[in-house]
Amino acid sequence: MAFEESPDLKLYKDGLPAGLPDPSRKQRRIWAVIIGLAIVSLLLMILNMAQDGTLAILAGTGEITGIIYDDLGNPCEAEIFVFGTNLSARSDQNGYFQLKGVPAGEQIVIIAYRNSGHEHAIHVTAGQMIDMGKIHFQTEDFLNGWSHTP
Repeated sequence: MAFEESPDLKLYKDGLPAGLPDPSRKQRRIWAVIIGLAIVSLLLMILNMAQDGTLAILAGTGEITGIIYDDLGNPCEAEIFVFGTNLSARSDQNGYFQLKGVPAGEQIVIIAYRNSGHEHAIHVTAGQMIDMGKIHFQTEDFLNGWSHTP
């Protein structure tokens, strides 16, 4: 605006005229939109990280899988525990089990079947799936332990 087009100071002798827009209201709306977009962006980033496994790496957790067979070679339903945690699972009718959220590092996995069980030491890497392979219980296992076939 040119100097000649500026308002006369006599208009403001009694103060600012009524009805002027409140600049703080517009600023509040802009900040609300910025904060809302930031929250949506953060949620989308977390969702993406959860889907591609990055979140597991950041959390320092991995996954353990395997298949359990009984003494006749049939898949069986057994209980699987990670020692020192609240993590547990039960294998399905095909003997398959999966434990997610296992803390990274050296872990002791306990597999129990028919009142018999055994500990197995494994190393869990953050963001990785560790396959324990086929785990066979033999008749002698109920007296002496178990056997493991990688």
